[in-house]
Amino acid sequence: MPYDTNDNSQTITKEKLELFTVNQACKFASQYLNRTISTSNISYLVQYGRIRKFQTNGTIQVAKEDLVRYYNSYHPEREQTWKKKLGNDLNWTLSFEQCKEYETTKHVHRLHPYKGKFIPQLVEYFLDDHTDNFKKEVYFHHGDIILDPFCGSGTTLVQANELGMHAIGIDVSPFNVLISNIKIEQHDLTALKHEIDKMTKALEYFLADSKAIYLENILLEELNKFNKKNFPSPEYKFKVRHNLINENSYARNKENEFYKIYKNLISRVEIKLQQQSNKSFLDKWYIQPIREEIDFVFGLINNIQDANLRKIINIILSRTIRSCRATTHSDLATLKQPVLTTYYCKKHGKICKPLFSILNWWRRYSNDTYNRLKQFNALRTDTHQLCLTGDSRRIDIFKEVEQKNSEFAKIMGNKKYRVFFRLLLMWD
Repeated sequence: MPYDTNDNSQTITKEKLELFTVNQACKFASQYLNRTISTSNISYLVQYGRIRKFQTNGTIQVAKEDLVRYYNSYHPEREQTWKKKLGNDLNWTLSFEQCKEYETTKHVHRLHPYKGKFIPQLVEYFLDDHTDNFKKEVYFHHGDIILDPFCGSGTTLVQANELGMHAIGIDVSPFNVLISNIKIEQHDLTALKHEIDKMTKALEYFLADSKAIYLENILLEELNKFNKKNFPSPEYKFKVRHNLINENSYARNKENEFYKIYKNLISRVEIKLQQQSNKSFLDKWYIQPIREEIDFVFGLINNIQDANLRKIINIILSRTIRSCRATTHSDLATLKQPVLTTYYCKKHGKICKPLFSILNWWRRYSNDTYNRLKQFNALRTDTHQLCLTGDSRRIDIFKEVEQKNSEFAKIMGNKKYRVFFRLLLMWD
């Protein structure tokens, strides 16, 4: 039986609480924290069980005491705490604590995942001569040439373009160089959209009679019913967070209960999930139906005549298949063991399933890539950026740039280098 979500404790205390609507909660929280709190911030706290949800005449309300308790526990005097640890000369501006995720992943900065990526605000702080009136020294100005010898995924190049500065990046990884150049190069977005739409239709046709899609649909129906009954959101997440329910034992029982349903569905559909070989990465971490779709899309990409479009769509495919590995939602970065069955997901607080098709992620990332490139186009300045493959200690920069962009090489010959070296900054 699912646990009782209609416990009397909430009903009894509700009368004694000061309740806010979501809009009222935003106003209170903004005043309490002295910064803007949006309705989506409050909704996030409710959805993930940080604070309780109450309903009066169909209107969602939250308790003032829950907000105060959450903000006091999560937002102590962090600046003073870190200054005690690291010294009073700590520049708290560089924490960028006020930035929201959509700001730190704006436009092409989220074109593809990359570990160790700096947020653009940090790079902009060091490059821009207007970001901080208290900076004692300004190193870079409009029209300068920036050199990033460890370019990674191109954050410096993108921000240099936004700020009207030229930039050269160097990286030993050809894949990093590919990502970086795609971010800062100009593309025919009309042709890209046409090619993406054509490939999506081809993939949909390829999957028209797919057992994997059929299994995905009926499994989602069963999961929705099961999770709604046994893991109602946000009540379940709130109870777990506040130790009102033993998550491990409860989730383990429900995981085993749903596994019987899952096993029966697999038997009914008669679908083969595990690949015969386990030798390569693609063999081990992708179920058979997804591997077939990857091979199909890769074949379509190889038939694209335009080399630039082929590069962009390869990045879309790379991003897609990264999200479609046979693992849990919380294990995408570490990959411990392949997961081929349904499982309890601590990240989402419910029973989740492995993916059986790349189609939805392909659609999402195709549209997202197009939109991000379009957004950056609106900000683009008339400057040059280029990422080179090689060892920054030995590469002949002038020779490489001359071969790839002669116009940029002429500008380099007339300008004195101003060099920006990557800084390794860590904060909690």
